[in-house]
Amino acid sequence: MKKYMVIGIGPIGSILSAHLLKERIDVTLVDILKERLFSIKKKGLTVKDPRGHTIGNFVEYPKKILYSLKEIKEKPDLIFICVKTYYLLDVASEISEVFPSSPKVVVFQNGLDNEDQAAKVFGKENVLRCIINYAGAMASDTEVEIAFFNRPNYIGVMDKENTPLAQELAETLTRSGLETKYTDDIKKHEWEKAILNACLAPVSTITGLTMKEVMDSPPLREIVENLLLEGMKVAEGTGVKFSANFYESGLSYISKGGYHKPSMLVDMEKGGRTEIDFLNAKIVEYGEKLDIPIPFNWTVTAMIKGLEQKKQNPVNQAKKR
Repeated sequence: MKKYMVIGIGPIGSILSAHLLKERIDVTLVDILKERLFSIKKKGLTVKDPRGHTIGNFVEYPKKILYSLKEIKEKPDLIFICVKTYYLLDVASEISEVFPSSPKVVVFQNGLDNEDQAAKVFGKENVLRCIINYAGAMASDTEVEIAFFNRPNYIGVMDKENTPLAQELAETLTRSGLETKYTDDIKKHEWEKAILNACLAPVSTITGLTMKEVMDSPPLREIVENLLLEGMKVAEGTGVKFSANFYESGLSYISKGGYHKPSMLVDMEKGGRTEIDFLNAKIVEYGEKLDIPIPFNWTVTAMIKGLEQKKQNPVNQAKKR
């Protein structure tokens, strides 16, 4: 039996881990949040799926948990990296220290060009990329609720030699309830997901409103629409070709979020560090290189960075205490 490892047991990693465990796959859960992992081992990992996005409500009891990669006794066949994008290189560096001969890794995150960053550490021959189209929230340390799943997820490779492995993983994830398709054009799906995240998440974060509340506000929806159009123009400038109805289907996609806080807003509320550098800031970076106007993305990037600065300012933290 193949041995899998999931690093980062937040909403994305928890949903993934529980579904893999349900398939009776040998999975090790890794996270620095010791209390969460201890509670999960004792009470089980509960998936709440009130809208029936995958296979309904269930509980799984992981047998293997680690608080640090340095504790591992055996090398896994595959590692899913589910941490926040800004921890990617830190985690990749730790993996490379523990395993001089790199295992295969799946970059299981939101954002643009994450796999390129991972490849600098592991080599393209060891990196796969998955585009996640589900979202959730931790209801407690041991309970994760699926907010939505706009099927399917997509998985692709940087090295064609890994195509059979990616196809096998797509089948495994699909059997588990997380419908996933293999694609030869992972960058297209990566751009699609990134610009959809980038057009709604920062507006929600700046205003403190849920996804539905933003989309129900005509002036805020107009900002979202302009962010989406800018993102599409930049992506097309890199060679991405969208379907004729992508704009309309994209708006429909993000309109299904309901009263759900995007992870960027949750991150801001918790500590003030977000994934903006892998979303809107990346669009700005590409836009400037391609000489494509990006005023909306530039503005929300600057505003989010300002909010991060305010949130992380030691003076402000002292006032809270």
